[in-house]
Amino acid sequence: MQPYTMTIQMPYDVFIHLHKSRIEAAQDIQRQAAIRYYKMRTLSLGKAAELADMTRFEFIDYLRFNGEPIFDYTSDELSEIHEDAAKLEEILG
Repeated sequence: MQPYTMTIQMPYDVFIHLHKSRIEAAQDIQRQAAIRYYKMRTLSLGKAAELADMTRFEFIDYLRFNGEPIFDYTSDELSEIHEDAAKLEEILG
């Protein structure tokens, strides 16, 4: 994958208050963007991990560390899962 470089501007006093190097701040912003896009369902887990420059397992751990759910189903999806589970129980008896 060929990287695409983007530039952001940040007020210097905000940057100073982060108490991080430019590389650490950029990595933090990139990883937080990955979490946001994953939560919004814009990116899959794999693509969000790629954006965060992590493996899937590292990204899952990063989500957990940040208190974010790994699987965030909608109520419709949960209902469908419950219905499928009930059907499976009937079949397996």
